[in-house]
Amino acid sequence: MRFALSEDQQFLQRMLDELVEQTLTSTPARQAATDGGELRGALWSKLVELDLVSLLVPVAHGGSGGSVTDACVVAEVLGRHLAPVPYVGTAIAAASLLRFADGPVDALVALASGEPYSVLLDRDLGDSAAFASIAFDWVAGAQGVVLSPDGAVVTYELADGDAIDDLDRLHRLRQFDPVPAGAPAQSEAARRARAVTWVGTAALLTGLADGAMSVATEYARHREQYQRPIGSFQAVQHLCADMLVDVETSRSITYGASWAAEHAPIEDAERAAAAAKSYSGAAAVRVCEASIQVLGGIGVTAEHDAHLRLRTAHLHHRAFGGTDGPLLLLADSIVERA
Repeated sequence: MRFALSEDQQFLQRMLDELVEQTLTSTPARQAATDGGELRGALWSKLVELDLVSLLVPVAHGGSGGSVTDACVVAEVLGRHLAPVPYVGTAIAAASLLRFADGPVDALVALASGEPYSVLLDRDLGDSAAFASIAFDWVAGAQGVVLSPDGAVVTYELADGDAIDDLDRLHRLRQFDPVPAGAPAQSEAARRARAVTWVGTAALLTGLADGAMSVATEYARHREQYQRPIGSFQAVQHLCADMLVDVETSRSITYGASWAAEHAPIEDAERAAAAAKSYSGAAAVRVCEASIQVLGGIGVTAEHDAHLRLRTAHLHHRAFGGTDGPLLLLADSIVERA
């Protein structure tokens, strides 16, 4: 089977890449941590205007009726540019739960129009079978979305909670009073939503890794030591080669899983999505760390975006089960087949 992005998807990729790059050239992403949400709101408005927030929402509910692969294309571009918008939290995680697990239609319609929704997770940023209290990728005014113990998707008005500022200030977490939550794998619909969320997160992580690699390799071409570009040194070349392997492997497994998550039988969808999430998360952290190593001293300064990229990679790697959740699912499926 040959898999490749369609012409429309390639156009979407190029168009969004140019749009985000132009926006963040004039206003760097790191300013979103201190500007009161101005940059985040401006970028989000553009995504809403282009009907990219509603890609996973059916046309009948006011969405653009796109595919999971379409949403992954957007997530990868946003990750590559470190765009400070809650795309995974709202347009992928919340949208997939509301859509595939039959959430309230009015919430799906509101999401399609650009209203922010935040998936509620447990204290370990995983799906909880008891209580959920952390709003993932939270922005002001967002409503919480969670799977209830009886298997229904419910939404909550989130009153003022406690900010969690020591992780990733571009993709915030906020702690609220715990609400009842159900086990994520009770129904095929909820399992499908989880698979889509894993794949969408993997796409953002792939973009983060690609952006980190691009910054590092560009720096290695121009930074000189001993009258030679540091990219000519074998140690640096090895670091860059390892980054390329991680990025391309993440991209390949993620886009293959994006089709499976939407169209394959649920067992196959889960296996592909679990593999994409577990590999891409670990790879993104590795690449962001290697990028900082290539950058050297400038890479560990607050003025450079490298630390923000690494923080975002750690956060999204940890979210929705981290490495353990997807790998345990893969292990269980192997044991069952054996």
